[in-house]
Amino acid sequence: MFEIDPNSQANLTEIATEHVHLDLAVDFAGTKLEGTAVYRLVALLPTQEVVLDTAHLKLGGARLKLIDGSLVPLEIDTNSIHEIYGTALRVLLPEPVAAGDKLTIEVDYETSPDSGAIQFLTPEQTLGKSHPYLFTQCEEIHARSLLPCQDSPSVKISYSANVRVPKPLTALMSAIATGSRNEGNSTVFSFEQQTTIPSYLIALVVGNLASAKISDRCAVWSEPENIDACAWEFAEMETILQTAEDVISPYLWGRYDLLVLPPSFPYGGMENPCLTFVTPTLLAGDRSLTDVIAHEIAHS
Repeated sequence: MFEIDPNSQANLTEIATEHVHLDLAVDFAGTKLEGTAVYRLVALLPTQEVVLDTAHLKLGGARLKLIDGSLVPLEIDTNSIHEIYGTALRVLLPEPVAAGDKLTIEVDYETSPDSGAIQFLTPEQTLGKSHPYLFTQCEEIHARSLLPCQDSPSVKISYSANVRVPKPLTALMSAIATGSRNEGNSTVFSFEQQTTIPSYLIALVVGNLASAKISDRCAVWSEPENIDACAWEFAEMETILQTAEDVISPYLWGRYDLLVLPPSFPYGGMENPCLTFVTPTLLAGDRSLTDVIAHEIAHS
């Protein structure tokens, strides 16, 4: 490995990920996510294995999905462990694939409290003090602790997800929300990101969230306790976005939403597609710090 990216153990020269679908449940009591990732792959060279980056994940079974929809169990190997880059997940295919062949595999897994990508907050660490919260930060090489993946910016993927969260919490991702449904004491939120992105731009947040509409394609999200202040502070989002389009190019991501995180969020901002994460320290009360929006939009 390491031929293309010195920070990835994935077989990047042999296999490319085209799309990932996540079906995940959020477990606040266990401080983990658990579920299944489904990968749509294409072979670049002849090979008989798929190697994915992982870190601090508990790995379950893997399966090959055949054209008729049936599933074939696959053998996995997790013996290649690197102190910095994590554990290489080798998924062994039943027979070699040729360059250009496409295949779909599934991997069951769960995260752990040691995940570098996921930050769980207790209610006391939030503004409202009533509900738990989680957010992810995958940059630079932490996506591998959120899901098994080819964790390299040399690979651009689309993704979709179903995320099951306890009521009354809301899930958001760096993708377009496509719907939600009730399942007992949980709500399942669905998302789709059709624009291809590197793995470090996959993002998830779950919490007691409210939104305020700024324009047809812009909204601000935060805990309900400061949504009015956030809506006022960032009321010029659409104007800033239009100015960026005039200077650079049309905005192609569909939505530009802004998420103001709890006070314990340790970063200034993160340019997650469709949903920029920002610190509440930008709430100056005079809109003097909102130029951060222009900075984050420029990343798009």
